[in-house]
Amino acid sequence: MSKSLSIIVGSTRTNRLGHSIAEWVGEQAKAAGFDSVELLDLKEQNLPKFDTPVPPQYAPVDSDEARAWGEKVASAEHLVVLTPEYNQSIPASLKSAIDYLSSEWVDKPTAILGYGYMGGAASARKHLADILGFLKTDLVPETAGVQLGEATVVDGTFAGSGVSADEVAAVQNVLSTLASK
Repeated sequence: MSKSLSIIVGSTRTNRLGHSIAEWVGEQAKAAGFDSVELLDLKEQNLPKFDTPVPPQYAPVDSDEARAWGEKVASAEHLVVLTPEYNQSIPASLKSAIDYLSSEWVDKPTAILGYGYMGGAASARKHLADILGFLKTDLVPETAGVQLGEATVVDGTFAGSGVSADEVAAVQNVLSTLASK
């Protein structure tokens, strides 16, 4: 049976590493049992800042951008939410994109991966787990993070070959658990 994965790239910053880390995660996902991988890059989604008078659980956001975003999340078989850590939390762009939707998250098999220069985004991963748990995703209990530093960032570019064996094993474990859902 074929398994597909969609990876939400949570950072929209200029000069971000998120897209290249997501590509590396995609390679790891194929090794963990996924046949196809799609990147859902928030920088390409063109979602305006979330600002609606009524939360989406009471009235879905009715805009072309929100509908397109909702269709992508709803059609995803499995999700990885990839987050950096900004000020010990997730980026505003990711929180805003999550807030656009409600029913699309319910029971969606989801895993959290993070990256950062301090603790592999441990605080951001915890905050994101709280948010996705509240939204009733089918969340993989373990998360994994990639510690950025001299071995993983070379000349401003992510180098997957510098990720430690322990971190690769943790990422593989999270992805394998997700693939089993």
